[in-house]
Amino acid sequence: MVTAYGGDTYRLLTDLADLLEASVAYVDRPTVEAHVERPLSDTDWSAIASTFTAMAFDEHIGDAGTVRTDWIEDMLLRADTPGRGRGDNHPYRSLGQPPRP
Repeated sequence: MVTAYGGDTYRLLTDLADLLEASVAYVDRPTVEAHVERPLSDTDWSAIASTFTAMAFDEHIGDAGTVRTDWIEDMLLRADTPGRGRGDNHPYRSLGQPPRP
């Protein structure tokens, strides 16, 4: 599948996420190299990549009260859909969204 996308994993993942009506986050070699601010050897990358599982990053950020749940609440608010959220004092209300009834 990656070959069919010419090696463009970002486009592959975004097309798949759009099809599934899902949002995805991922960590790949360029992301790790940017984090450590240096290129990784193939040996280093192999050792790091072997610790990744399909949902490892999602599981890491997925506990209640973390980035994922905050992001969901933000998206609910932007869509003017009630959630468990932070109410009418949320900063996105300043973007012209009326208070919820």
